[in-house]
Amino acid sequence: MKVSYNWLKEYVDVRIDPKKLAYFLTMAGINVTSCRNVGGDYIFEFEITANRPDCLGIIGIAREVACILGKKLKPPKELQKNPQPPPTPRLRRAGAARSREPSLDIELEDPELCFRYTARIIRNVEVRPSPDWLKEKIISVGLRPVNNIVDITNFVLFETGQPMHAFDLDKIKGSISVRRGIKGEKIITIDNVPRTCNPDMLVIADASGPIAIGGVMGGLKAEVNNMTKNILLESAFFNPISIRRTSRALGLSSESSYRFERRINNDMVAKASNRGACLIETIAEGEIGPLIDIGKKAIYSKTINFDLGKANKILGVCIAKGEAAKILKTLGFSVKAQRTSMKVTVPGFRGDVKNDIDLTEELARIYGYEKIPLTIPRITGNIRIKDFTSLLEEKMSQALTRLGLNEIITYGLISKNSIKGLGIREDEIVVIKNPLSIGQEIMRPTLLPGCLNVISYNFNRKARHLSLFEMGKVYKEKKNSYIEEPVLSIGLAGIRRENWKNQMQEFTFFDIKGVFEKLLEEIGITHIVFKKSEIGGFNKDIVSTVENRGRVIACFGEVDKKICERFDIEKKVFYGELYIGNLLERVKLDKRYTPISRYPSIRRDISVILDKNVASSEVTNIIKEIGKTLVKEVSLVDYYKGKQIPEGKRGLLYRIEFRSDEKTLKDAEVNCLHSEIKKALSEKLNISFR
Repeated sequence: MKVSYNWLKEYVDVRIDPKKLAYFLTMAGINVTSCRNVGGDYIFEFEITANRPDCLGIIGIAREVACILGKKLKPPKELQKNPQPPPTPRLRRAGAARSREPSLDIELEDPELCFRYTARIIRNVEVRPSPDWLKEKIISVGLRPVNNIVDITNFVLFETGQPMHAFDLDKIKGSISVRRGIKGEKIITIDNVPRTCNPDMLVIADASGPIAIGGVMGGLKAEVNNMTKNILLESAFFNPISIRRTSRALGLSSESSYRFERRINNDMVAKASNRGACLIETIAEGEIGPLIDIGKKAIYSKTINFDLGKANKILGVCIAKGEAAKILKTLGFSVKAQRTSMKVTVPGFRGDVKNDIDLTEELARIYGYEKIPLTIPRITGNIRIKDFTSLLEEKMSQALTRLGLNEIITYGLISKNSIKGLGIREDEIVVIKNPLSIGQEIMRPTLLPGCLNVISYNFNRKARHLSLFEMGKVYKEKKNSYIEEPVLSIGLAGIRRENWKNQMQEFTFFDIKGVFEKLLEEIGITHIVFKKSEIGGFNKDIVSTVENRGRVIACFGEVDKKICERFDIEKKVFYGELYIGNLLERVKLDKRYTPISRYPSIRRDISVILDKNVASSEVTNIIKEIGKTLVKEVSLVDYYKGKQIPEGKRGLLYRIEFRSDEKTLKDAEVNCLHSEIKKALSEKLNISFR
């Protein structure tokens, strides 16, 4: 909001340097973003927070200036506590609920969207260009002068923060109704744009249809122009939520809607009408009619028992009772001192002040934040013992970091489209009833969309090596209850490393498999089995689940190409999830030292030919089962195929390490055991040997 320094001086006696004043206001919480010299006047640019609509009028800013500088506020007589009515009433006072006056019938049909509506007829106005002083003020706040009537309504808006609108009375057909719009109803607003109304919008209408969109913009049909002789001056209090929704639905914002959205002061509705009427009488020579006032007239009022001692303790200062009372009174509060506290009545324009801590803040900002001493807060010991889940997540995070992965954090709310093709059932999805945006429609049932978004973002910025992990929660609905589960996700994409020939090597399925193997080893999970599976969202030929003693604890594989394309990813992505909840009872974080055997080991290779549908883990399990304690390690060292391998088969080479903890093994013993292993493999898995 723009404020002229010269205009500001009309309400408070201020003579200090404008830039110094800008500093004082900013330090008091009324942020001045710029202060520019324009034609001998200084124009302040304010950034007013949503909780301070009282500062969206120049008098509100003047009140802050008066309090900061210890001056007296001088509002116009029409805006004082007991304003005088306009001096030349021409018409009779109308009724409260439904009001009549010659040529005027106003009905408030929807008090939920319009809390209070006032209007008055002003006859025989002379519409002409505004006087120079009024033009200067309108230009100083960034508007274009139109004519004296329109300029007066804009002047009062910027002076008081109360929006007003003037209609050409002779263009209004029949009675006026303050009502909801009708679906499909049309109006051409004063910016000459046709707009469509709906039942969620408030309109001001006559017998022929809408003549204004309530609180947002007037209509072209009843616009004031140079031929206008009689006007209807409107001043109202519209529902802030309704105005905000209407403004967004129409893509239309105005100085009026901006203020109505932040909730105006109901006490200013009639006062602003009096102020505007008096200016129209003076400048446009109009004959003022009585005020028609329909709706709620009660203003916001709250009395707070304010303990100054408690406030001083919070701030760490000692503000005297007299000084505190002076600050609050200058800000517009009513103060009644008591023996141990103060009874503070909040004015209608300060609806943001709800309790004693708000009053404490008011004292702090006017007293001066720079006067509050810097102290080191007292530290109270608060030892929190980590639960086992937190301990496990910390351990896994450290292990993955050592493996070179980077941790990411993504949003828990995602779009419904991002899980398309992942095989997640509709009845499992936790849907947000009133999402803020299309990208926050559901609670994430998997961490995959977040990981793919991060990969896409980094690939588009020329990153080549992405190895990522995330600890997060996933959410599902089951039998009308909600399930929240901790999950670890791992994603690998792009270049793994460059070899000694400067050749790029991309991540493969075995890289992510190795990460899971190493991670599970770190947390003491043994006896794991990898099984080929079909999981939604993955390449059906390159995906595996991980089982531990019959329970699935993880899955990983290559993300389906179509899914990657939807996230604008051209390279292969390998992704996996570890279900932390399925591990808690099986994890062994304590490490025990096992001495190295004193006896040497013997290695034997075994080359097998087996069906493609036989998992390598089945071979490994049989070898360990037959070898018992003498088989210390089984490693798959080679995979081969070619003419010598029959159709539907594959060749694997395993290296077995035999060792006893009690004696040195002899070749005859190892050969015998090796033969038993081959026999078991042949009988159980129909394996042949090379």
